[in-house]
Amino acid sequence: MNAQHELPPITLSENDYNRLLLTARIRQKDNSNAYEFLLDELRRARICRPSELPEDVVSTNCRVIFRIDDEPKSRAHLLVHPEDMLWPGAEISVTTPLGTALLGLRVGDRMPFVDDGTLHEVAVEGIGLRFLDDGTTVTRTPGSITWT
Repeated sequence: MNAQHELPPITLSENDYNRLLLTARIRQKDNSNAYEFLLDELRRARICRPSELPEDVVSTNCRVIFRIDDEPKSRAHLLVHPEDMLWPGAEISVTTPLGTALLGLRVGDRMPFVDDGTLHEVAVEGIGLRFLDDGTTVTRTPGSITWT
């Protein structure tokens, strides 16, 4: 991985941005590196209304398919706010280094992040299920969108 690589652009919904900014400011002293990374990402994000968030952008409450450091097998987890975690094995908190790195990326993007002092790179391979703020679910399958 090239450390000089330009960071990919990120897009966040207003809801994610506002909630994460509050979370980062409140918890900034808990783990300065993780929350500083989150604040840095929030500062560089393009903000849009939730209804304008592109389908191929990672947001909270969406299932993201990704690969770390070109590992042989993809992973799939739901990206959530830390206080919303219900199934830690199936979810990733957006306030972890990996969760922050995934936030706002588009399918195909790659993003460096540091976890426990080690530099990694995550690649977004797909987006599955996305839960919207109004309680509805968007299910993505090739060629169709189903609202439930």
